[in-house]
Amino acid sequence: MIEGVRPVTDLPKDLLVAPKWQERLDELAAKHSVPGAQVGVIALGEDGAADIRVITTGVTSLNTRVDVDADTLFQYGSASKIWTTTLIMQLVDEGKLTLDTLVVEVLPEFTIADPSNTKEITIRQLLTHTSGIDGDLFNDTGDGDDCVEKYVDELATAISVTEPGGHLSYSNAGFAVAGRIVEVLREMTWDEALVEYLWKPLGLTHIITKAKDAPLFRTAVGHVANPDRTSPDKVIPTKQWLLPRGIGPAGIITGSVSSLLTFGAAHMRDGLALTGERILSEESARLMRTPQFDLTAVSSVDQAWGLGWILSDWGGVTSAQHGGATIGQITRFHTFPELGLAMAVVTNSRGGGALAHDIEKEIAQELDLVLPEPKSEPNAEDIDLSHILGTYESTTVRIELTRGEDGGFQVQNFAKVEIDGEPPAPPTKVVPLSASRFLISNESASGEMAHLTIDGEQYLYMTRLFKKISD
Repeated sequence: MIEGVRPVTDLPKDLLVAPKWQERLDELAAKHSVPGAQVGVIALGEDGAADIRVITTGVTSLNTRVDVDADTLFQYGSASKIWTTTLIMQLVDEGKLTLDTLVVEVLPEFTIADPSNTKEITIRQLLTHTSGIDGDLFNDTGDGDDCVEKYVDELATAISVTEPGGHLSYSNAGFAVAGRIVEVLREMTWDEALVEYLWKPLGLTHIITKAKDAPLFRTAVGHVANPDRTSPDKVIPTKQWLLPRGIGPAGIITGSVSSLLTFGAAHMRDGLALTGERILSEESARLMRTPQFDLTAVSSVDQAWGLGWILSDWGGVTSAQHGGATIGQITRFHTFPELGLAMAVVTNSRGGGALAHDIEKEIAQELDLVLPEPKSEPNAEDIDLSHILGTYESTTVRIELTRGEDGGFQVQNFAKVEIDGEPPAPPTKVVPLSASRFLISNESASGEMAHLTIDGEQYLYMTRLFKKISD
């Protein structure tokens, strides 16, 4: 048994086994308009064995109506970033770079719009979303093996949201740069590095990154809101299946929930795979779970960002987790290294976030864990938000924070660049939790938003920073 791991002795006998769990998953899928999903848990035994349990529901697509089974592939979305971080940390283990290595030392031609910022960005900043690189650039650079290289070249026009090392602002682009570093130092594509350095030692077979491989497996298709409000189908299949391959290191790994949990087991075993092969040193595995950026000023749910991982408190037990939201698919992935326990939910609809929240809460109760929820300060509902109303934006999204017809506060997001063809969501109610944190919630999801002032400028923080452009 790995030193320091306090395993759950056994999973509750009926967890995901008793018929009530299947019934509950089917019920939640219908409630939240999720055509298909997998839910899984894994518990490590003292002898190195693992108890993996998976339940499934629904179909891969409302077009084909093929049943979801335990081997069906779903898109992990941004949970892919933990895999890319692991590839980087392997290079750290081998002495090929350090976390404080400058990106330009490995990629001399790398540049963003601000040359001075370009020269200051480090590997650590890429992995903690503090590089300042504008995050949501989904340029399609083709399906060739040079697509990540081309994507990184196109970042020459990317603006800086903050100075390198400044406030955290989620950056998909930064992880594409990390993936390109893997390619250069491994002298192979990011996809090939995944296979050689992670999938083979982990013993994984139901996992892909390339769209051309999807027909070789039973593969889920994403679903988005149906613009035809008169249709009995609230969601419809997406027209695009996968994000461009060039942004792959940030979010295109596609696999079964079992494959995701098997990867999580290796991290909980401090880098030692269930196959007995080591994918990471103990030091690097633990360092990935060590706080790098404190989030308590902007969140009461997440405590800190590690290297790749997001850290939160589930009733006295730390979770190292990362979810994913891609084209009509939602993933949630939580590991509890202290317990030798992990859970994951993969879905093929935007409603998957609400489904995951509900079933994770019930699983947590069975395991004496407490799913973290946004916390409100006393009398927060009386806080006036008038002074922060206005329009905020990033390169790809505009956010309008306004008063609703009922006199309350509301927020609405508008995509400036279409990704999945989904129509704009209706305005979402905003409820103050404190003077700077707010709850936003609708039928399919809820979360926290925060207001910040940085160098005299106002921002909204929803993992990403959105700068105020008008009142």
